[in-house]
Parts: sequence; C-alpha cells; structure tokens
Amino acid sequence: MTESLTEVRLSLVGAVADCDPFDCEPIGADAWVISSLLQKSIRRGETEIAQRAALTFLKLKGSAIWRRLMVIAFEDVGVGSIDAVTAVVAASSDASVRKACGGNERIAVYLAGLMAKAAKDRSADHLAGAKDHPAQGAFAEGVAKLPVQAKLGIVGDKSLELSKRAIAAVLTVWQGDRTWGREGTNCLLEVFRGLGVPEVLVTVTEIAANRTREPITLILPLIWLAAQESERGVRDCAIPPLVMAGEVPLYALDEHTRLGREAIWRFARENDGVRACLERFVPAAQMRRAAFVTAFYVDAAPVARRFIWDQADDLEVFGRERDLMRFGVAKEGIAPLVDVMRANLEHLNALRAEVLTKSHPAGASLPGSLRFGR
Repeated sequence: MTESLTEVRLSLVGAVADCDPFDCEPIGADAWVISSLLQKSIRRGETEIAQRAALTFLKLKGSAIWRRLMVIAFEDVGVGSIDAVTAVVAASSDASVRKACGGNERIAVYLAGLMAKAAKDRSADHLAGAKDHPAQGAFAEGVAKLPVQAKLGIVGDKSLELSKRAIAAVLTVWQGDRTWGREGTNCLLEVFRGLGVPEVLVTVTEIAANRTREPITLILPLIWLAAQESERGVRDCAIPPLVMAGEVPLYALDEHTRLGREAIWRFARENDGVRACLERFVPAAQMRRAAFVTAFYVDAAPVARRFIWDQADDLEVFGRERDLMRFGVAKEGIAPLVDVMRANLEHLNALRAEVLTKSHPAGASLPGSLRFGR
C-alpha cells in the first residue's frame, strides 16, 4: 500500500503522461445511461468502454464526475486495489493535481482505465446497507438508540460479525434525522486508526466520506482489517456476454435509467417464466421493484476480475438477500428468480435494444457539447 497521499499525487503526474483522452470517441446516450455505463463497464473490466464513458460523462455533467468516480472506487474496487482507490480520491479531490496531470479529460480517462483493470471487491456495497437486512433489523434498531461511544465500541469489537460492526459504523455518522455527523465521522476515523488501519486509507476514507456523504465510504477500513486476517487472491469470473445496440452496451440499461426500467418491467410481464416466478415468490405490489433489483444481479453487478478473501462470498449472498428480501422476494425464491432471469437474458436484451433504438434513432447526431476537439 502507498505510504502517503502526497506520494500518490506526485506519482499520478508521471502515470498519466501516456494517456491521451482524444484517442477516445464519445458515446451517444443520455447522462443517466452514461453514468450507469461508466460503473458497469468498470466492473466488467471493459477498459476502452469505461474510458469513453468517463470522457462523455465529463462533457455531459462536468465536475460531477469526481464524486461519481469516488463512489465507484469505494463501491466496486475497494480492497481489490487500495492503491487504485487512493489514486481516485487523490485526483478527484484536488483540482491542482488534475491540472498538473494535464487537465480533467486526461485524468478522468486515466482513472476510469485504472479502475477497470483493477481487481474488484464489492463487499462495502453489501455491508453499507446491512441494517436493512431482515436478520439485522432488531439489532440495527437497538444500535440506533445507543450513544456514540457505545456504537464505536461495537465497531471496534472484533468478536462481532462484520455486518453488525458495519451497522454501528454507519449509524455513528448518520444521525436519527438523516443528517451527516462530521463529529461522528472523526470519532469513527480515530477508532479505525486505533485498530491499525493505515493512515493513507483513513485519509482517503475521510475525504470521500465528507465529499460524497455516502455510507459506503465508511465501510472500507473495516473490510481491509478483516481481509488482512484472511487468505487472499484474485479470481477471473465469467460475466454475461457483451451485447451492443449501436455503440451502447445493453447492460447499462438498468433500474437507474428510464429506458432500463421500461425494458425490465416489460420483460417481467411478457416473459412467461419470469412472470410465473415473480408471481410465485413476490407480492403483486412489489413485483416491479423485485424485477429491477433481480435484473441488476443478473448482468449489472457481476465483475470480471474479483478479489477473493474469506468472507467475500458470504457477504455477496448477504447483500443479495438484503436487496431482494427488502422488496418482498421470499428467501427461497431468490435463486430461482435470478436463474430464470439469467436464462432469459437474451429476451431482456432484445427489449432493451428496442427501447434504446426508439429513444436514440440511428444516424441521430450527437449534441454539440459532445463533439471533441483538441
């Protein structure tokens, strides 16, 4: 692990020297699709697509890209590459670093490629919402009523399961009125230091937490501690095939895009196997959200190069249960629902292509803001 954030900032200048953003072509899609595509292509390790998405996102949304990249770093890369997470925070949080690296376009393209190539660990995402898992509800309610010092004691208790420590960490910072507590953040960071988390990881956690105010940023130090006591490695994983409509990968059309929601809900109603499975395992009022979340786990969540440690698989199961059971999927229905959607992914992609083509007609010109030039 890199010793300091200052060293990372200095090393970035040389690292990005060979990265030419003008080698990338823009992708003709709306900002929601591009935002989704940026994250999913990084998960899949599709470097060229990720870099094009980053450059397009920058043109469409400007400085919002820096927050987006930090969230992706903590959510999808995590302990898979602390060096990559540190580089993203170092550049995204300091305009002078970006200027020294040759400008926003160059560093955005570089960071997207860096994360795409890195090993991934999504454990922080699985744990950030641990309080919403049905098995943790009563514990979370009790922790929410505790004073800050008692919550911090839970965070530091290595005898407790990681999900309980994560719940206490999040509730130390997120107050009862849903405001972000900076004092709680500072106290939590001191606990991490006391547990032996390296200072550079504490520093990037503090920067990302205060700039994004996303609970997911608070979990990475806990996962780092747990992973250090574990056998570790990297595994190449199978992912669903890349299917394109024009220049847009169809996996980008997920529940966070209007087009994705339209296609997934049509799929849930029109595909006989999927509809029957939903009707069997999900209350009618929750079928739509259950379909959206299941589709996410089928082809939006998978990563191609996965960092493996002792609890990684169990936490993935925990996170999937939390997300699907929250929206009414019976526990015994999770695997059948994921399996039937995966088996019918070709149908879903056909519907995605249809709604995308209607929204983005062939031959339509890109907005002037997306025309790149030196």
